[in-house]
Amino acid sequence: MLFTTALLALSLASCGKEAEQSVNYEQPVRTLARTMLEYDEQGYLACFTSAASQSYQSSKDFNEEFIRFLYPESSSGQKLTVSIVSHEELDEKAIETLEKDYVKTFKRRVDITKAEKLSVRFKLYQKNLKRTDLKDITVVRVNNTWYIYGKVIDDFDFVSDAAVFSDIIKSATGSKDDE
Repeated sequence: MLFTTALLALSLASCGKEAEQSVNYEQPVRTLARTMLEYDEQGYLACFTSAASQSYQSSKDFNEEFIRFLYPESSSGQKLTVSIVSHEELDEKAIETLEKDYVKTFKRRVDITKAEKLSVRFKLYQKNLKRTDLKDITVVRVNNTWYIYGKVIDDFDFVSDAAVFSDIIKSATGSKDDE
């Protein structure tokens, strides 16, 4: 029983240090968000395939503290959350296409056993303002470990959530639509 439990725990692991359990294919995205909060550049890069990570690190624009640009610290305190809005398992033909594209992009072969296309919402809370970014992310399982497929994500477009912003304006001006 102990061996089975340990084996299950190992099979749930993917990039970086794990803190919470989720569906296996979600793990690299959840770890990505956690590594941003911890300003852990190496953990962040480990969420991507090794070829993507190496390609990013050898690019001329690479900065060892790149997370500070992706997720700048705020003196007012902030929180980042991630939620999987939707997911779709990719079929064998789509996986073959991913493998061929990987060779073209990174000049390396990869053996993908499973793949999922995710729609992921990142939410950044700062004081009374909520900012969001919705990204389509493909995750792949290689050697029983899930990774984010493709180039390293090096930007987020956190856009103010209009509903939260209008609530802030209402509370600041004292207007009440409910009365």
